Amino acid sequence: MIDLKGFEKYLYEEELSKNTIEVYMRGVRDYSKLHRTITKPFLIDYKQKMIEKYSPKTVNLRITAMLRYCEYKDIPMKLKQVKTAKQTYVENVITESQYKKLMNHLKTDDELWYYNILLIAKTGMRISEALKITKKDIIEGKVTIYTKTHMRTIYFPKSLQEEILLFISDMKADEIVMRGHHGKALTSRGVSEALQRFAKKYKIPKEVMHPHSFRHFFAQEFVKRNKNIALLADILGHSDVKMTQLYLRQSQKQQKNAVDSAVNW
Repeated sequence: MIDLKGFEKYLYEEELSKNTIEVYMRGVRDYSKLHRTITKPFLIDYKQKMIEKYSPKTVNLRITAMLRYCEYKDIPMKLKQVKTAKQTYVENVITESQYKKLMNHLKTDDELWYYNILLIAKTGMRISEALKITKKDIIEGKVTIYTKTHMRTIYFPKSLQEEILLFISDMKADEIVMRGHHGKALTSRGVSEALQRFAKKYKIPKEVMHPHSFRHFFAQEFVKRNKNIALLADILGHSDVKMTQLYLRQSQKQQKNAVDSAVNW
């Protein structure tokens, strides 16, 4: 029998982020629908079924989830990840024109979500980080977030402070800034679902309307104005500047447009 409740408690005690816990739980839950015990043949069978349904990235997340479950149960186990081509650029990032279109609509139609998105687009935060930000953090201009493996300082630029503090002026200092219309704190899934609604409503490609898109957008816009990659790596919390350098590379679509433009002989 797969111990889902016990595994979830274990992940929480390991101080993993809420989003990571959700991803790992989904992987083990999918496995439990196929098999009731952990064996190498069963894991290989599960892996093959995942390969038929999902991208290599998703399959590898499922494999990681199962290996973490094996750690929890003290089951010695190895399972190879699916090899993927190394990506040297970022894709599915909202463009500046799409961002302006979205924000112009929201400022008129849904001011609450205008400020929710402004917070992530002007800081480069991961959504798991953004959901913890309080009014006090905004006022102080920065906040240091600690996890089990590292700490990261997030800065709130003056342009963001000046705009968002007017909107949240009635909030208490320790209240969470990002919230839904019900007044309660949001979840990463709630943010994703809202973005997909806005994609449909404002005719913006749904593939660029996801929380991490705005982190990529921040990075790309920042590097247009400041070429200090080491600084951007610190701001984004990257442990390796090579990861940050991806924002200097063009996407496949941008590369194709550049080739189409250049090859005119």
